[in-house]
Amino acid sequence: MTQEFDVSYDVVVVGGGGSGLSCAVQAAGHGLSVAVLEKMPQLGGSSAFAEGHAAFESDEQIKRGIDVTKDEAFRAYMDYSHWHADSAIVSRFVDNAATTIVKMRELGAVYEEVIVTAEDQPGELVTWHIPHGEVAHVLELMEAKARELGVEIYLETPAKEILTDGGRVIGVVATDSDGEEVRIGAKAVVVGTGGYAKNPAMLDKFSAWDCGAQMINVGGEGNEGDGLQMMFDVGAKEWSSIGTLLLFPIMRGKTVTSHTNAAGFQPYFWVNRDGKRCTNEICGLNFGQAGDIVANLPGSFFWTVIDQTQVDHLVNDGCEVGLGIYVRTGEKLVNLPAELEADIEAGIVFRGDTVEALAEQIGVDPAVLAAEVDEYNGMCRAGKDTRFYKQKYLLPVENGPFYAIKMEPGIMITMGGIKIDENMQVIDTSGAPIPGLYSVGCDAGGLFGDSYILTVPGSANGFALTSGWLAADHVAAQLKQPATV
Repeated sequence: MTQEFDVSYDVVVVGGGGSGLSCAVQAAGHGLSVAVLEKMPQLGGSSAFAEGHAAFESDEQIKRGIDVTKDEAFRAYMDYSHWHADSAIVSRFVDNAATTIVKMRELGAVYEEVIVTAEDQPGELVTWHIPHGEVAHVLELMEAKARELGVEIYLETPAKEILTDGGRVIGVVATDSDGEEVRIGAKAVVVGTGGYAKNPAMLDKFSAWDCGAQMINVGGEGNEGDGLQMMFDVGAKEWSSIGTLLLFPIMRGKTVTSHTNAAGFQPYFWVNRDGKRCTNEICGLNFGQAGDIVANLPGSFFWTVIDQTQVDHLVNDGCEVGLGIYVRTGEKLVNLPAELEADIEAGIVFRGDTVEALAEQIGVDPAVLAAEVDEYNGMCRAGKDTRFYKQKYLLPVENGPFYAIKMEPGIMITMGGIKIDENMQVIDTSGAPIPGLYSVGCDAGGLFGDSYILTVPGSANGFALTSGWLAADHVAAQLKQPATV
């Protein structure tokens, strides 16, 4: 069946985040004609919020004396996922992530440090490559290179449908910035739309949680799952761990740089909506695990209860755990007193001169909260947590005034939507690649099991940048093959 197109390209990339731009630059470098369709008014997606990306045996690690081998990384991904991750996808990423560092540096990126996210987190590998200006600057460099190579970038132009003919992808239908439908021909379509973190219905459908509408999205506003749905519509198969989410505790209405928010995820004393201590707070060293905890609690929130001594400690000595490089581990939370006052005035933090008065402020039984505090303080004084077996950070809650900070589930990204092969080709429900269709970044499945691996920091963005250029390489190789009749 002959289809009429308004314009045609060798490659159409759906989504202008890290994976899409990486693909576009690489494809254009192969001499292919490329268009990028981005639904938002700006490029970047969730990659714009990333600080760095993972790599293994990179020259940046080697020159700093950091030894993280590829086999060590492969085992880390597989073991963390209980071998639910796709070995072929993990291997392809691990083997090529260091090349991504070189490619980004050739565009002008300067890597200032290679670090971990939490120094006290057991087993964390030193894989987080932090470029000057963070990944946001890398995106700027990729965009500049893409434009230099002739890539046509269309903003406010969401793709609506993937077109096929005889089982092969031949283009997309999109809506341009004037609201007009446009039909775009393509020999290959690469989908990198960032997942579905902004789609509560999909979050509830695919994930283990039922609080999709409550989740606070801190990633790309365009991550509504439309790319996934377009691929499903042409027969794409779901990856078995499609519901994998990167969650973390966050205060509603605050940013990731907030010092009150940072105080809220310290591994001190957390109680659920009934005022009862709910977990070993040491999980806060891995904010992804802490995110799973908060999503699974009744009402999907916890209260962090701290006293004035802990406030003073956070200001004068520094925090036990940070949030990436937005709040560094050990950073002195010097803004905390002023923020607390403003947040109390705004009604999002509560203060009481006694534990019982604080309990009334947050709507829990004063006797219950007082009993929980007394038990916890006794364990702190004894130096042994006999309830949840926390071995560190046993700081009593005893010197008023007392503060309660409400922490809810934040979501950075979803991972694992579509089943792909090691060439980033989308697999259909029969197990075969869909000719001409690729999935990259957070739309693609295979790197993770049921949760994000924070012990290999930078994994999601590393995979986004790497999967993008790997897909482009395969597209170029396929298009250079002689046509068969």
